[in-house]
Amino acid sequence: GPDSGGSFVFTSSGGVYEGLDGEVVDESYSTLDPESNPRQGRLIYAEREAISMGGCALRLAGLYTLERGAHNYWLERCAETGVQGREDGIVNLLHYDDAASACLAALKVGSKVTSKQTYLISDGNPTTRRGIIESALKNERYAEFTMPSFLGKSDGPKGKVYDGSKSNEELQWKPTYASFDDFMTSTSKAAL
Repeated sequence: GPDSGGSFVFTSSGGVYEGLDGEVVDESYSTLDPESNPRQGRLIYAEREAISMGGCALRLAGLYTLERGAHNYWLERCAETGVQGREDGIVNLLHYDDAASACLAALKVGSKVTSKQTYLISDGNPTTRRGIIESALKNERYAEFTMPSFLGKSDGPKGKVYDGSKSNEELQWKPTYASFDDFMTSTSKAAL
């Protein structure tokens, strides 16, 4: 923390934010009630502890690589059973490498900027469940797969849109991959 000269970064999840109907959420948006939502509650309590000690919390979007993430699971495991959730449900994403570089950026700007702060980190280009699959199918790794069915109803939760522009500015950071589609169309299976 600031008194001992170091920085501490706790990585958390944007899943702690309220919002189900396409709302735009930023760092100041209210979180879910930790008592009513035990899974997110564990993260919220851990964030509070890290922040009370002078650290900062980076709330990350859904993480992925070519072989890991919702796209891989949905294409490889849900072909016959279908994907839970509505196809137009909003999903915010972030490449693992970009998550790591955001952590490094927080350490680099130092505790005078980050102490006791919460940041929201994503690529800034939310997509949908269907959009994730459409992008993945553009990559040679997934070219032989087909679009799975989506099991959610149009009246189900839509999700939320992350606005991490304040975080990006304060951390002097931007993602290498501007979007999930950008990653999938610029990465070949052989390159990884």
